[in-house]
Parts: sequence; C-alpha cells; structure tokens
Amino acid sequence: MSPAQQALDYQREIDENQKQVRDMVMESYHDIAAGKGRDCNEFFEELEKRYSDDRI
Repeated sequence: MSPAQQALDYQREIDENQKQVRDMVMESYHDIAAGKGRDCNEFFEELEKRYSDDRI
C-alpha cells in the first residue's frame, strides 16, 4: 500500500471516529432533553475507552 493510500485510509478512519463521537454526543444530548437522564459518568467512560485505544 502506498503512503498516499495509507494517509487516505487514516484520514477516513479519523473522520469516521469523529462522526461516531458526534453521534454519541448528540444521542446523549437528546436523552437529556427528553428527560431520560443518561448517567454522564457512563457516557464519558465510553468516550475515554474510545480514545485510550493504542491505535490512535
């Protein structure tokens, strides 16, 4: 795989990760607005797990 292709693949992965994080944040925001009261500690632990991955 060429370096240019690796860079494109890496950028796609970053973009997908950012989209997933935005989706998670918005899901929690809508839960709060609806009064569902998702535990914020659970939510932030989920985010921390995502970004503590050694690949990133």
